[in-house]
Amino acid sequence: MAASCQKETFNEGTSIAAENSTVYKIHYSIDGVTHHVTLLGDETWHDFLNRMFALAEEGHTVTFRNVNINSQVSSTKDVITYTTTNHDEAYKWAEKKVNEGYDVTIKYDERTGIY
Repeated sequence: MAASCQKETFNEGTSIAAENSTVYKIHYSIDGVTHHVTLLGDETWHDFLNRMFALAEEGHTVTFRNVNINSQVSSTKDVITYTTTNHDEAYKWAEKKVNEGYDVTIKYDERTGIY
């Protein structure tokens, strides 16, 4: 049996790293079927957006909104329609409008290539 009466002092700098991730609470629908998801961080948010665009490109109609955004958008506000054949422009526009509190609907016409 070994015993020690020696005082141990630990002077190792301990640091605690806390990640400050954005939380996205998303309500979305695919062809009218409603879902809810909570996403942690920008990477998962962008993965979600990529998935929504992929579904639209497969012929589905997708709608989504971030319920965390305090929307100043009135339910009676005019609908804004944006069309483009450029995937990246459509993606940026959709992300911008969600961040402004809008519900965003994406449809893709495979024949014309228009979002």
